[in-house]
Amino acid sequence: MAGIAVLVLAHQHGPLRHLLAALPVDFAVFVHLDARCDAGALSLPDRARLIAPRREVFWGGWSMMEATVALIEAAGPGYDRYVLLSGDSLPVRPPETLRARLRDPAQEFIELLPVADDPSLAGADPAEAERRHGWVQPWRFQNQVEWDHLLLNPRTRAEAARHYGIAQDRADFLRGEVAALVAPLLPPRRRLFASYWYGMQWWALTGATMRALAPLLRDAAVRDFFRHMQVPDEHMIQTLLGDRPELLAGRAVGAPVWTDLAARRAGEDRLDDAGFARAAGQGAQILFARKFDPAFAPGMAARFSPAPPPPRSAGPAPG
Repeated sequence: MAGIAVLVLAHQHGPLRHLLAALPVDFAVFVHLDARCDAGALSLPDRARLIAPRREVFWGGWSMMEATVALIEAAGPGYDRYVLLSGDSLPVRPPETLRARLRDPAQEFIELLPVADDPSLAGADPAEAERRHGWVQPWRFQNQVEWDHLLLNPRTRAEAARHYGIAQDRADFLRGEVAALVAPLLPPRRRLFASYWYGMQWWALTGATMRALAPLLRDAAVRDFFRHMQVPDEHMIQTLLGDRPELLAGRAVGAPVWTDLAARRAGEDRLDDAGFARAAGQGAQILFARKFDPAFAPGMAARFSPAPPPPRSAGPAPG
């Protein structure tokens, strides 16, 4: 088998349907839908498969990497290119351009930025890493967290308060107390890598690189190293590749997905029609833009309107 496999981490139906309509018809698509999202109303085209089992995915937790590795394993080793996308992404290049860029083995689409090794950050406040190094990433390699829980994950604080039926300040207090109790129980992290790396979660790697990564992604020591890291999806594959430069041989050109960070800083974390139009101009390596919401971007929604769903369930595709 040869071709392009698109691996999709999705947590809602609407944007995903537009992404599936926008992707070239010869791309194979593998979808992980967050287990907290009902799959019953979701129908997929024949070239797309909903993988099972589905996991509850928490932002910044190990569950994000579990779902990512499950997608890689569901696709199998036979593709020429593997593309990891969020379910709210859309291609910003015409199909023929997108296909040509992804078929070019001379380019690996991944962001790789070195992270300072600072063991003295162990036990320190994350703000100390910001003060010393200008970002929190060095702190992540020296301190363990547990974020795969509704109460413990900082991104689900409002959801946790609703779930437990308590005031927000009470939920925040409990999160701090429980996190303090959990921290001493987390296993120590032993050094495995000569260098540490960071990058955007989204990438498009050649089949040869993915086949070289496969045994490392299954390695128990590697998994234990990243299991309690804050936001492992921005560090695990990046460190595995950055620490072994011979695997990419200088072919990394940057992440293929653009997010409108200026809009995010202004308090709007959705991609509008104007942002989508700007995305392709953000760099030759940019192939997709994310944070698409059909209700917020009617122009894109109309341009990538999904066909009526076929009359079959979203269960695994035959074979």
